Amino acid sequence: MTISISHPDSGDQTHTPFAEKIALARKSADYTVEQLAITCGLTIQEIEALEDGTDSNPSHIQRVAAALQIPLSDVV
Repeated sequence: MTISISHPDSGDQTHTPFAEKIALARKSADYTVEQLAITCGLTIQEIEALEDGTDSNPSHIQRVAAALQIPLSDVV
C-alpha cells in the first residue's frame, strides 16, 4: 500500500485526505479518540496524529480501519 503525501519531509501538517476520513469514520462509529485507541491498540496521541495528518503510518491506518470495521479503501 502506498500513501501519497504532499510534503513528507516537513514537520508541519500535510493535506492528507485519509486524516479527515479517519476522523469522520471514528465519529460515525460513535467512538471517542480514547475508545478507538484502546480498540485498535494505538495511543491517543497516535490516533490524534492520524486525524490531524501528521502520521501516515500505513500499519496505523490499517489498524484503525480494522477497528472501525471499514474497508481500508474507504480511508485511503
